Amino acid sequence: MSLSKTVLDKASLPKAVLFTCALCLPLNPAFACMPLNEPLGISICLDDTSWEPREDAGDGFLFYNTAVGFAANVRIFDGGTNDGLESERAARRLAEADSEETRDFALLQAGKVASGNFVYVARGSLNGRSNIYVNTVSVGPTKTLRLTTWRMGDTLSDSDRDMHIAFGNLLKTEP
Repeated sequence: MSLSKTVLDKASLPKAVLFTCALCLPLNPAFACMPLNEPLGISICLDDTSWEPREDAGDGFLFYNTAVGFAANVRIFDGGTNDGLESERAARRLAEADSEETRDFALLQAGKVASGNFVYVARGSLNGRSNIYVNTVSVGPTKTLRLTTWRMGDTLSDSDRDMHIAFGNLLKTEP
């Protein structure tokens, strides 16, 4: 499938990802920074956090923070600015796909942030549970990254924003 379709395919993101962890000085190098896309140098640094990687039945990377009741997913798709895509258009297509996968989908907030990324917040029911989803979409020249954090609930709170930012700061890119 291509980005012209509602659902995007897994791929890799250019090094221009704007989420980075400031310093990842691992105490346990084998676990501290986990590669998400080695050719592009994208990894996530989980050392000294409550986040744990889990197997994902899909094509993304799944993480849980059971201490605070949040989950996260990082997905990398084909397509980018070289294909005429920009963050708002990519986010709108992803939100459309989300609305097809969940019941009672409601877009709560959406907008472009200073970095050029597009952030949208939605509520939706999946498997009989209502969840709040916070998504950041970052588009590079040939690839698009989507970072999603979520928790069970019906109402958006400051903790949703704070947890999304904290999880995004765990991503690292290497030149």
